[in-house]
Amino acid sequence: MTNQVFYYSTGIFERAGVPLPVYATIGAGVVNTAFTLVSLFVVERVGRRPLHLTGLMGMAVSAVFLTVAMALLDQLKWMSYVSIGAIFSFVAFFEIGPGPIPWFIVAELFSQGPRPAAIAVAGFSNWSANFLVGMSFPYVEQLCGPYVFIIFTILLLGFFTFTYFKVPETKGRSFDEITAGFRKSAGLGAGKYSAPEEFNTLRGDDPDL
Repeated sequence: MTNQVFYYSTGIFERAGVPLPVYATIGAGVVNTAFTLVSLFVVERVGRRPLHLTGLMGMAVSAVFLTVAMALLDQLKWMSYVSIGAIFSFVAFFEIGPGPIPWFIVAELFSQGPRPAAIAVAGFSNWSANFLVGMSFPYVEQLCGPYVFIIFTILLLGFFTFTYFKVPETKGRSFDEITAGFRKSAGLGAGKYSAPEEFNTLRGDDPDL
């Protein structure tokens, strides 16, 4: 989603009434870089799940502010500054959570054997979605006008809900501990649980898992 902001940021800033949209786009890039570094420093202290949830909710709130600012721009010219702040905030929260964190989670959810395949599938899914959203964004924006980011808000809230209820914390936990957590959440006692054959492929070549 943030890539779409970068792809069309100059046009978005122009429609928001920003006098020098190119400089605002450069500013968004600076924010992107700065908060990537912030995420790298705090990810091992705070954990994957809290950062991801914070990022998703922050992006959703930022998208709401951006929608309101774009919708009221004709009545309130100072909303252009709100638009800039909302986009910068959107980018910052993306780099705090949904940008880097899913790659940590995917790598830590799988044992060494299937991990490369899992990361490959995640990368394919990520860039396929990025391509589809990037190509369709101008048409959806033409259809929805200033309310196009409401679609992003709905999706982000859906991702937040899924993460909150289904995605475990993986920081400092072994693969075996994570799978035991999935068993517990499924209501199965670890002592009574027998992994199906399909699940055994996730263990790779490690006999201890």
